[in-house]
Amino acid sequence: MKNDRNPWNMLSDEMVETVLAQLPTLDFCRCRFVCKRWSSIINSPTFQTTSHQIFDRRPWFLIFNKQPASVSVYDMEICDWRAHLKLPLPTEIRKKPCIPVVSSGGLMCFQSIANSYVVCNPFTGSVRSLPRFRLSKKFRGGWIAMHVPQGSNSYKLFVVCGTWPDMVMKVFSSAEKRATWKSLSLGLLTEEHGSWSIWDRGVTVTGKEQQILAYYLTLDGNLVCIDTEKCTIAIYSKLLEGDNFFKMDLVECGGRVFVVVLMETDGASISMKRTLHVWEFDTESASWKQTSAMPANMSKDYYNNEALITCSGHGEHIMICVNSINGVTSFNHVVIYNIKENTWIDLSPRFGDYNADVTVLLPHSFKPDIKASV
Repeated sequence: MKNDRNPWNMLSDEMVETVLAQLPTLDFCRCRFVCKRWSSIINSPTFQTTSHQIFDRRPWFLIFNKQPASVSVYDMEICDWRAHLKLPLPTEIRKKPCIPVVSSGGLMCFQSIANSYVVCNPFTGSVRSLPRFRLSKKFRGGWIAMHVPQGSNSYKLFVVCGTWPDMVMKVFSSAEKRATWKSLSLGLLTEEHGSWSIWDRGVTVTGKEQQILAYYLTLDGNLVCIDTEKCTIAIYSKLLEGDNFFKMDLVECGGRVFVVVLMETDGASISMKRTLHVWEFDTESASWKQTSAMPANMSKDYYNNEALITCSGHGEHIMICVNSINGVTSFNHVVIYNIKENTWIDLSPRFGDYNADVTVLLPHSFKPDIKASV
């Protein structure tokens, strides 16, 4: 070793681990291919613990643009776009990308043209095609939620089909040896609410009894909670009156349930009256409480424009895409809200100038993790 001019060889494995653990996730994963020693250190059981202790591990946000099909990645660890990064995402025939529908932990679920589901680790490219399930015509739709327990290599998918009372929930658990879709009989409703249906993807949280609770929004704007262990349904009061379901989206962050909604701001001038508001659902009191409102000067283009809100959350961050669908100005507005710091960041310049060819942007969050298993 005296004649070895490589300074890295003068450091112990513990010191090398400390240095590498301070790099962003993408960078230290690339370092695995530098040499066998670095690969061994990064793949060691202690590296993940060390890297989380000395570096603020944050999520990535993937934005899927339907037309033309494209994917943009925002890395919260460096607070910037990964402009030249191409993720190994599942594709259809002729390389057409599958559409992401839901994400949780380090995994993402995609839907193919044939309406089958594919679970993927978007960081490593590992994929698993799930078996298809058949339903009668009365069970239309298929609104999905995904649950990945913290520190677990298993996951569950929950798909709700139909209109109440003709409604069924299909569940897929990767932990089972012969994993297949199973039906849950949703036979108990805490209160009678007539006929209703779900219109968007759901989110999941862990309940007090460690059961999985799946939350969805109905077409009428009510919040639905399905206890996947007891097979019971609770419907809570709506946040907004009227047909406002396009103006809101449901999101989960750190085990908490939020709704992001485009609504009027009291006391604002007429030209700057409409902005984004974040509301949290308090599971203890079964009521809504406002968390934050985006500064009005960031929402000047929302006036006199109808917009579709799409969101995704992870940890302390929510990415929100405001997509104009009918109005004076065509635009895509992308912002990130930090729950802990109560701050808003505008990322819209990434998508160029406002133009008439605006499409719907769909954000999905995931934790880049080489060990997330499909």
